[in-house]
Amino acid sequence: MAKSTGIVLTATGISFANEFVQSDGTNINIRVLFAGGLLALVFDGIEKVNEQAAVGLSVIALITVLVTPFSGKSPIQTLADMAVSQPQKGKPNG
Repeated sequence: MAKSTGIVLTATGISFANEFVQSDGTNINIRVLFAGGLLALVFDGIEKVNEQAAVGLSVIALITVLVTPFSGKSPIQTLADMAVSQPQKGKPNG
């Protein structure tokens, strides 16, 4: 597998999982997986021409997926919300 392909597929998986978690498991958006697969093929072709450019662009895509809230919250915001302990009614904290 090409270097950039793995990075693009990682970004695709993160985006898909983030959308799935935000919808409480009720919305499975298969379009994200198809778009990510096509993008991985495009980056594989770019990598055959210029490896450095393909890897650089795929890292930029990964960072963009991590920090940009496309629909709802970004994956970083979702992880931060999951990490913060929410107090439950009737139970003491700690």
